[in-house]
Amino acid sequence: MIAHRLGGSCACGAVAVEVGLGRELAAYSPRACDCDFCCKRGAAWLSDSAGFLRLRTNAGQDLKRERQGSEQAEFLSCAACGTLLAVRWRDDDGHAYGAVNARVLARHDEFASEQGASPKLLEAAEKTARWKVLWFADVEVATG
Repeated sequence: MIAHRLGGSCACGAVAVEVGLGRELAAYSPRACDCDFCCKRGAAWLSDSAGFLRLRTNAGQDLKRERQGSEQAEFLSCAACGTLLAVRWRDDDGHAYGAVNARVLARHDEFASEQGASPKLLEAAEKTARWKVLWFADVEVATG
């Protein structure tokens, strides 16, 4: 059951973000990844396997898609302003899992303190197993 719906966007407003979360906001501790890619872009990842993640671009806008590290997941940024919004991974069946950069969400200051994360220490199979458990299992990316 979804207890909270939060919206957000990139810095320029070209991409809207919406998440559905099942618990009180203070029950979530965004994960601040320690890799160079995430640190340089100010990412702290939030997810809820029972919730949802939606990204919608304005008409004529696009997302920048990048891979780094193990190149398993794609990082989604606004092509116009460069704000890092989300990360998404598809399993072999094409099912999309993802996490949102908590810092782009309204009310992000109501989450619990960020906790450090070091996914670069995990093997590829360990990462995907973790993503299936932690990440949003309902992810949609659409053009408005």
